[in-house]
Amino acid sequence: MRGSPPPHLTFLTMKHTSLAFSLALVLASGPELCAQDAVTLHSVTINASNNVVVVYSKNFATCAHMRFNNATCTQSGVLTHVQNHFCTSGTNVTITVPLSAFVAGFGPDVTVFMVHGNNPGVFSPCVTVECNGAYGTGCAGTFGIPVLDAVDDCPTSPGTLDLLLTNGPPGSLAVLGFGDQQFSFPIFGCELLIAPLLLTTVVAFDGSGASSFSVPLPPGLGNLSLTMQAFALDLGGPEGFSATNGLLARIH
Repeated sequence: MRGSPPPHLTFLTMKHTSLAFSLALVLASGPELCAQDAVTLHSVTINASNNVVVVYSKNFATCAHMRFNNATCTQSGVLTHVQNHFCTSGTNVTITVPLSAFVAGFGPDVTVFMVHGNNPGVFSPCVTVECNGAYGTGCAGTFGIPVLDAVDDCPTSPGTLDLLLTNGPPGSLAVLGFGDQQFSFPIFGCELLIAPLLLTTVVAFDGSGASSFSVPLPPGLGNLSLTMQAFALDLGGPEGFSATNGLLARIH
């Protein structure tokens, strides 16, 4: 009949059992304690107020940085900014930064990515810088506020600026105006949002209250901005008109 193990062996056995149990708890605690650093850049958008709206997600406390991509998106470019702007952690974090805070070369259709500030091996896929040129508030008519939008708010020259009007009075007409500045002036019970008025054209709404119009962009129009707004003949609007929002197009 065997005797009891010596006390020191009993202590070692208990110690090893405790360590094994602790390790098992760590492994069973889920991905929270073992999660790897990760960052995703969701979108980068230049708006009509000359601000850049960046939406990203990251799970680490260190600031992230935005870098230029080369043409093949191999994450090899320099920083797009000088100061730290992207330090908040979380999911779908939205940061708004003045366009002036970015370095030369940043702009529409440039590809960028986001990288961990202390670990270049942790980076996001690249995204393309886009534009949202809508500004101001339209004026409601019979079917609500008509909307002016573009297929691309930052079109390339040469090319076309393709405009879309929706939610207008079916079968009616609208005057589409072009300027080069944002503006706000009361007229026809609405707000005129463009100045100076450089050019106008008449467009017709179809039976669903929609219309489209294309502006040819010849070569040499890079770094030019256009502002646009449409006023529709609308018996349901103040003084017989409804009006769209303003739209800023950055031609590059």
